Amino acid sequence: MRDRVRSLKRILEVQRHLHNVEELKFARLKQKVDQCRSEQQALSDALSGEGALHGLFLDMTVRRIKSLQQEEGRLMPELEAQARVLVEHGGRMRNSERLSEELSREVRREEERRDLEALLEARLAQDSASSEQDQ
Repeated sequence: MRDRVRSLKRILEVQRHLHNVEELKFARLKQKVDQCRSEQQALSDALSGEGALHGLFLDMTVRRIKSLQQEEGRLMPELEAQARVLVEHGGRMRNSERLSEELSREVRREEERRDLEALLEARLAQDSASSEQDQ
């Protein structure tokens, strides 16, 4: 039974590690999407503003905004898929935690039962020894 507890704890450790890896992937994708959005906003603000060189870079700015929109459009499905993967890994991790806790409780109950049996046997042995002395 101890081997099962150890095995489940290793599985739980691996599940936590995998969950952390998936969280990191999700955070990186989210950061890229946010970066695209903020850069698009900055470029749009620059287009809206009045500047001496405003007209010179208009075409380049519009192309950059379009490429950022395409990049965001490409990243969004990846981000959504990664969110689903993250939820799946979270479920597996919670399931592993639950199984590990249940098995640990079962082992603890078994040890307590054995300890109680040993105490009872010692007490019975003591009682029978003292009753033999009384006779």
